[in-house]
Amino acid sequence: MKNTHNAKRQRVKLITIGTMTLLASLSANAQSLSEQQQLELEANQKISEFSQALKGQLQAAIKQGGLPAGVSVCQSVAPSIAAQNSTDGWMLKRTSLKVRNSNNSPDAWELAQLNYFEQIKAASDPQTPIVTSEYVAKGDTTTFRYMKAIPTQELCLGCHGSNITPELSTLIKQAYPDDKAINFELGDIRGAFSLQKVLGSQLHTTNGKP
Repeated sequence: MKNTHNAKRQRVKLITIGTMTLLASLSANAQSLSEQQQLELEANQKISEFSQALKGQLQAAIKQGGLPAGVSVCQSVAPSIAAQNSTDGWMLKRTSLKVRNSNNSPDAWELAQLNYFEQIKAASDPQTPIVTSEYVAKGDTTTFRYMKAIPTQELCLGCHGSNITPELSTLIKQAYPDDKAINFELGDIRGAFSLQKVLGSQLHTTNGKP
């Protein structure tokens, strides 16, 4: 009888340990997911602040001086707005498969995501923003990377469409000799916001695409 009682106590103990281990595992996964969601929220906030600031200045410049003034804003103001939003450990940039400024050319990870975005659009023409995020480990350092596609809007077509005036085309070529960012149509993926934040030597679950 005593042996039976001890055996039951042992089983209860094992079940308790197993349950605690499972709960700890679920808690760790929840914390990891929560961290990723928080980082995505931070990234989207940076994108929103950048977009609002640039769009406001761009619209004001075009209203006052036409599309040539808009080109000047994109050349001189956009980089400073990106720098202003590259705070709290974040780095923000815009990139594309067809860049206007060669300094914004995609790195290998960004290139893979841009091609992935094009595949998604070709397959489904999504109505919601196309995004991807991933923890990228290199050596002892982990970096959180996030990209969000930029759809071509009406405002973009004057300088990035297929009907650019000769005068404006000349001005763009003078500012950007290696310009490839033309012949876009409404709704095309113009490029993407790309953000990254170094997290240090931490272990994270990779949930990115591709």
